[in-house]
Amino acid sequence: MENGIMENRILIEIRNDSDKKFVFDGDWLRTGEWKSDKTQAIEAESLSVVEFKSTEVKGVRGVAWYVDSEEKDVYFSLVFANPRLQEPTFACFVGLPPQDLKAELEHAPTLMQGQTYPSA
Repeated sequence: MENGIMENRILIEIRNDSDKKFVFDGDWLRTGEWKSDKTQAIEAESLSVVEFKSTEVKGVRGVAWYVDSEEKDVYFSLVFANPRLQEPTFACFVGLPPQDLKAELEHAPTLMQGQTYPSA
């Protein structure tokens, strides 16, 4: 807690079992901001962590996407929300990104703590 303001966060562990390295390509944050370094690559065959934070009443909500560093034809996209008064939501996609990531944010399923999403 900083200056009496409670921070709202979402921490996402990413297990990259592929032989591709993914680099940051873009984001859209409705509320909140990056807590981790968004330019940190997701290395091939590694475990990475991305983290977002907010001191706003609405919490954290947005989308981010990465692209493979060599061919630039495989994307890793994620949509996430951790509102203060509702359940958190999350979805991720590998391959071509969904046509409308912002729309995917609106339809993302409820996130359960410790839940693992299978690779595509």
